Amino acid sequence: MKWLLVNSSSRQEIYELWNSDEKVLTIYSHPDKGTLRIATGDEKRVFLIGKEGFLRSRTVLRNEYGIRMGQLIYDGIEDNQGSLEVYDEEFTYHIGNGSPTEATIYKNSETFVTCELPAVAKDHDLLILALCWYITTAVKIKIEEYA
Repeated sequence: MKWLLVNSSSRQEIYELWNSDEKVLTIYSHPDKGTLRIATGDEKRVFLIGKEGFLRSRTVLRNEYGIRMGQLIYDGIEDNQGSLEVYDEEFTYHIGNGSPTEATIYKNSETFVTCELPAVAKDHDLLILALCWYITTAVKIKIEEYA
């Protein structure tokens, strides 16, 4: 999987998530409004994004009603690794220093998904949270449809 930065301005950033030759997800980030719009297939959602915490900073993802859907917490002083929680499922993540930059999300110490991040992205937190949300919801729904 690979994130691509499609458009970036002071008011909005647009990213697309590609799996091989197929676009699976588009996010529209509005940093000044604290909103994140996600479009995948025929589903469109609006999320509220915010930073919380004093000593232990975290990025929080809330749905359009203000209910917490997920959070990303840094481990230690660096922001290249930490833990994720989406729909009460716990994950860990690590962002590599190589070129291209890759984020790996783990579940129970096993690789859950690996994704290439754009080098010019301002905030990898949003991309990691959106990817984890997509994998835990949209992919899970497709698996249930085929079962």
